Amino acid sequence: MKGHITVFFSLLLLIVFSLLCTTIESARLGGVRIRCQSGAYLALESLFADYSLPMAREYGLLMLDKSYGTDNSQKYQDYFMDYLSYNMTANKDLILPGSDLCQAAPVSFTLQSERIISEEGGVPLEEEILAHMKYAAPAGILEWVLEKLGIMDQAQIVTDIFDKLSEIQSQAQKVDSAVQKIHRGIKRIKEYRLDMEEAEGRIGEEVDELDELYEELEDAETAGEIMRLNSEIHTLEKSIALQVQDLVQKHTTLLNYNKNVAMQKEQYDRNTQLVANKLVVMEGIFAEGMDKLDEDTKEIVETELSDIRTRSAGEGDYYKASYATEDIRPNISILESNIQSLSPYMSGGTDGLKEVLSSCTDAMSVYSTEKMELNYIDEAASGTGVDVINQVKNLLGNGLLGLVIERPDKLSDSEFSPEEPYEKSLRGYAYNEKELLEQLLINEYLLNRFGNLLEPAEDKVLAYELEYILKGKEGDKQNLSAVAAELLLLRSGMNLLYLLGNSEKRMQAELLAVLLVGFTGMHGIIKVTQLLILAVWAQAEGIVDVRSLFAGKRVPLVKDDLSWQLSFEGLAKLTSSSLPGGTKEGSGLSYQDYLRLLLVKEKREVRNARTMDLMEGVVKKKYDKGFTLRECVTELVICTEFKAEPIFLMLPFAGNNVQKNYQIEGISSYSY
Repeated sequence: MKGHITVFFSLLLLIVFSLLCTTIESARLGGVRIRCQSGAYLALESLFADYSLPMAREYGLLMLDKSYGTDNSQKYQDYFMDYLSYNMTANKDLILPGSDLCQAAPVSFTLQSERIISEEGGVPLEEEILAHMKYAAPAGILEWVLEKLGIMDQAQIVTDIFDKLSEIQSQAQKVDSAVQKIHRGIKRIKEYRLDMEEAEGRIGEEVDELDELYEELEDAETAGEIMRLNSEIHTLEKSIALQVQDLVQKHTTLLNYNKNVAMQKEQYDRNTQLVANKLVVMEGIFAEGMDKLDEDTKEIVETELSDIRTRSAGEGDYYKASYATEDIRPNISILESNIQSLSPYMSGGTDGLKEVLSSCTDAMSVYSTEKMELNYIDEAASGTGVDVINQVKNLLGNGLLGLVIERPDKLSDSEFSPEEPYEKSLRGYAYNEKELLEQLLINEYLLNRFGNLLEPAEDKVLAYELEYILKGKEGDKQNLSAVAAELLLLRSGMNLLYLLGNSEKRMQAELLAVLLVGFTGMHGIIKVTQLLILAVWAQAEGIVDVRSLFAGKRVPLVKDDLSWQLSFEGLAKLTSSSLPGGTKEGSGLSYQDYLRLLLVKEKREVRNARTMDLMEGVVKKKYDKGFTLRECVTELVICTEFKAEPIFLMLPFAGNNVQKNYQIEGISSYSY
């Protein structure tokens, strides 16, 4: 009986012991899984601790160079497996090994995803910059930029509208010329004397006299009398022919006057239509941007466009050209018909001449000049004003950079051409909408980290880095010249806004316009020229503004009478050596402020691409020639595979059915 109890107890003890071992192994396996997951995460954390030191030193940004400064873009995998092996093997490289109940080892890993700094349109780079700048947002920057952008939008709209003025000017001049020629042609027509009744009477009498001579010739008997009559007949026929010729010539002269007026009317119609077509474009720009203009500017622009349309585009037939030339075509028909009827008698013959003369006289009774009166006063005067339009154009033709830089010889000559520009790879990326404040923070980072004309970068690929980000040219001088041109365009628009609202300066421009084109009675060309002078004046003041900015001075975004530099007299005498010195210190915006506004206008993909070009170029120049941002990551997601041996199930009584190794997989991720 005791033997039975012992066997039963032994079997029961074996079952209890097996259950205990299974429970312990299950608990151990859970710990192994946690150990594998934490080991993979710690390995990733160790890997990301090896961030690119050059990028951290130069730009304060954290990113992992997967190549670790080598030609092998997969080098990070070796480092990861090495870190992982140390995390999973407690006894590795120890002189006195200890026990390890985990006994798990990494087998392999696969990359699930990676976030390359240069992909996604540079969004990863933006996020790194934002992380760097999250505690550095300038107070009130959003409100400041929005206020300035609103004013800049107005200037851009006005500039776009009046940029078309030079195209209208040539057509407006042709309209002016046509009106003037119509007026003078009508004057000639009205002053020309063609008395058809008097001519009919005079020639008719000679025709009657000729008929009498022919009758006498029939009755003549002597040779002497016949010779006398033949001589008188010949003389009289010649006289009649000459008078008909003269009459035809007078008809032809008058016909040419009428045809010339008709031709000028066609020129008038054609060019007023061309002006109208170009005005449609200008008015389209105005309509699109109307909501962005303040009421005063809107009213001024609307008035100017309406004035041009009325005076130069034929709207409402301001000059009454159509009414004044209404009888021209009927008159031409009358004259052509008379010429055709009279022409056969120019070489002689009188048969039916009196009837033709009577018919021509009747036709001329319908010929009318009563309506021929233009709404136009011809007071033509030759222009004696200084052609400031071409003067400023010629001034700019010599090169803008030489006008706005006092010492061009001191400018940087550095050039930079990326081997593989990022702009191509970033082009066309569809960005998600970002808050404007985030983009402003990124721009503030660029303003703080990158050099410009007034604060050149040292020991970099370019001295004027911000100018490169804005323009992307190879050389510092080229980028600076392009930025100068954009600043000139911006300042010209802002200055034009001021001039349009200044009645005194508008009057000065109008007086010069009268002198330039000559007062002809047509105010359309004067109005167009006046606006062109204002635009040129604004541009000349813009040259002064850019010159001031490049000298480190400040220029107000919106000018007033005190901050305006270039007088009307100064404009007329403007040369490269007579440019004013600029505004006083402390008033207006600095060069960096204007760069801040230009950066807001820049496309994100272009800004990001050129920023990466510069970053990569600097690291290549100073640290590692093989460095590329295309191998730098900010986030990795990996799937790691481990194997672990069972311990508490590897007992003699477990047999061969126990699993040899556990296969453990886990997904881990890490990002800066």
